[in-house]
Amino acid sequence: VVTVSSIGPLCQTDQPVQIVQNTNGFIGRGVFTGTGVSSTGLFDPSVSGVGTFTINYVFTDQNGCTYSTNQQVIVNPVPALTLIPDIVVLEGGQVTLPAKVTTDSLTYQWTPSTGLDHDNILNPIASPNGNTIYKLVVTNALGCSVAAEISVIVLKYPVIPNAFTPNGDGINDAWNIQYLNEYPNGTVNIFNRYGEKVFSENGYGTPWDGKYHGSDLPQGTYYYIINPGSGRKAMSGSVTIIR
Repeated sequence: VVTVSSIGPLCQTDQPVQIVQNTNGFIGRGVFTGTGVSSTGLFDPSVSGVGTFTINYVFTDQNGCTYSTNQQVIVNPVPALTLIPDIVVLEGGQVTLPAKVTTDSLTYQWTPSTGLDHDNILNPIASPNGNTIYKLVVTNALGCSVAAEISVIVLKYPVIPNAFTPNGDGINDAWNIQYLNEYPNGTVNIFNRYGEKVFSENGYGTPWDGKYHGSDLPQGTYYYIINPGSGRKAMSGSVTIIR
C-alpha cells in the first residue's frame, strides 16, 4: 500500500502543487497521469483549467507488484476583472475608478484607502492629493481572487510667477511655470502691450527666456493666455520682465 497526499480545491491562478507520495518502504516507481499533472505528481491549475479532474496514480515495486489509486481535484475560476492602467484627475477634483467585472457575488478591497470615499466597492470615487497607485483585489464566493492596479495622476494647478529676471546671472532667468509640463497638450501665448504675439509654444517644454526672434525684449509687462487642456480652464494674466 502506497499513500499520496490530497490536494484542492484550487484556484486557477494558484501556483503548481506537488502531490506527495509515501511508499512505506517499498522500492519502485510511481507514475501520475491525468489532466494538468506531470508524471512526478506536480499539478498545475493553469494548465488544467477550470473543472474537476481525475488524477490517477500507479506504483510498481521492484517485484512487479502494483498499487493504484486516484483522486478528484477541483479547480475553481477566478473573477474576471478589467481595469485601465492609469487615469487623470485635476487637483481638487475627483474621478470614479473604472473597474469592471463580469460576475456577481464578489467582494472588493482597494488599497490604500486614502483619498477614496469607500474601499470596499467596485467603483469608488477617488480624490487623492497627489499621484497614487491603487490596487484592487476582487474575491469570489469560492475564495479565488484576482488583482489589478490603476495609477491616478493628479494634475496640479500651475503656479505662475508674475515676474522673472532674464539678465544672465543664472537666477530666475526664465519664466518657469511649476506643474505646467504635466499638461502635454497645454499651450502658452504671450503678447506685448500692443497685442503682438512674442511667444507661443505647445506643451511648454522650454520656458520662455524673455526673447523674441532671438533678441531680448525690453523690460516691461507682458500678457499671457495659458490653456493647459486636460479639462482645466484657460488662465490669463500678466508677467513682468525685470532687467
